[in-house]
Formats: sequence, structure tokens, C-alpha cells
Amino acid sequence: MVLQEGTTNGTMDSKGRFQLPAAILREIPAEDEGRFVVNRSFEKCLTLYPIRYWTNYKAKLSQLNNYDPDMRRAIRYFTGSAAEVKLDSKNRLLIPQTLKEYACLEKDLLISPMDEYIEIWNPRLYDEDMDDFGKTGKETIKELAKNLKDLKNGKSADDIS
Repeated sequence: MVLQEGTTNGTMDSKGRFQLPAAILREIPAEDEGRFVVNRSFEKCLTLYPIRYWTNYKAKLSQLNNYDPDMRRAIRYFTGSAAEVKLDSKNRLLIPQTLKEYACLEKDLLISPMDEYIEIWNPRLYDEDMDDFGKTGKETIKELAKNLKDLKNGKSADDIS
């Protein structure tokens, strides 16, 4: 599954529910039966995985060395906050209160598809993150361009550092 590109604005109601955009819903496999897992992201936002992609992600996490305390903490960071949510009859998802607080979500949302998952942002925090990256991320952008050129020229993703 590759989700649509670009961001979409959304609105969360007073109960913490929001509606997934129709363009995203069309890309979600019917076999997932409207089931998702929402959890913390690396940044101050939430990630929303269709259930099949969460299952794959969790399988990868289970292969990591949980005898390493830092690795164990990282795994706990992501899985400990995870909550399964299901679309209601109006295609809305309920965000748990603790996750709303973590991501500083209020009424307005910014929804950003990221290939196999969806990010849910407070629009102000998204803009701040993008502005910060625009100021400090020039070397990262150069590296990204180099990596994309290498991929175009036949290198595999595993060969690129």
C-alpha cells in the first residue's frame, strides 16, 4: 500500500474523534476491517497504522535485542503507547486521551500519509517542525538527493549509508 501524497486538514470533535479523508480510506485494504493502531511517533505527533502494517511493524520490533536496555526502552516507547482503534459508522477514529495530550492535539489536525502509516499532527507543531528542518536540514536534503540519485543509478537501498 502506498498512501496518497500531501497533507490534509482535519478536525477533531470534543470526544476526540476525527474522520479519515476519503482519499486515504480508499487506499486501506478492506481486509483490515477499519482497524488501525495509533501510537507515539519519533516527533511530537501520532502514527496511525492500518492493522496489517502494524502487525508487520510489531514483528520487526520483536526481532530486536530486548536484552539491550536502550533497545528495550525504545520498543516500550512505541508499543507501550499503542492502542487499537476502529472506524465507526461515520468513518471516524477515536484518539485516546493520553495520545491526544502527547501530540498536543486540539480541534484542528494535519493528516500526513507516510507510505504505510499516517501521521497526525497539531498543525502548529507540524509547521514548526518543517520550519526548523528548512533551517537545519540542508545537509540532510543534500544526502537525500544523493541517495535518490544512487538508487536511480542502480544501487540498492542497503548499499546506501
